[in-house]
Amino acid sequence: MVDSEPLSQQAWDEYLRPYGHQLSEEIVQNIIGLRADVSTPVIKELFNLPEAVPTIISKRAAIYSQIRANGVPTMPGLHALHAEIARRNIPWAVATSSPRAHAIEILQQLGLQEQCQAIAAGDEVTHGKPNPAIYLLAAERLGIAPQDCLALEDSGPGSQAAANAGMTVIAIPNAQTKTADFSHVDYLYRSLEDVLTNFDRWF
Repeated sequence: MVDSEPLSQQAWDEYLRPYGHQLSEEIVQNIIGLRADVSTPVIKELFNLPEAVPTIISKRAAIYSQIRANGVPTMPGLHALHAEIARRNIPWAVATSSPRAHAIEILQQLGLQEQCQAIAAGDEVTHGKPNPAIYLLAAERLGIAPQDCLALEDSGPGSQAAANAGMTVIAIPNAQTKTADFSHVDYLYRSLEDVLTNFDRWF
């Protein structure tokens, strides 16, 4: 829905700056789509950071929150796609590795909170993506069988999670995930505009 990865990387770089580090493209590729409790230990070990993982998560989250307050760029075609979803009265949910509060904040910024029927967030499941738990929870909250759901994803772990849940999966890579392995998805498109163009294929 939104191009949050550059902002997430910026938050990491601001946290790491006092230690003289920043994320390389390779590191970014390895942590995209993962929950903070999974990605943070990787960063801590990689840079030998002195603070405990919970402290790092908390401090970086505060930085990230300030960055997001200025707005998060939407993916091209988002609002046109959601207009068509609303026109056809199709129920939809957000399945995100981010905390629930983060998801609500973004939906409010996009003006889509009232249209969203359900949220399944990273802090509501034991295992994050690529484990299917987040997507299974989203389907449960929608009241729709996973095999009858269509999942739109931009990351490798996320699309694998949806595939593991038994959903039909569309991958729309962003600038940070364009080299990821999407061999497990059903469809690979350049943008949400392409999804809208092919909408009658599924609905």
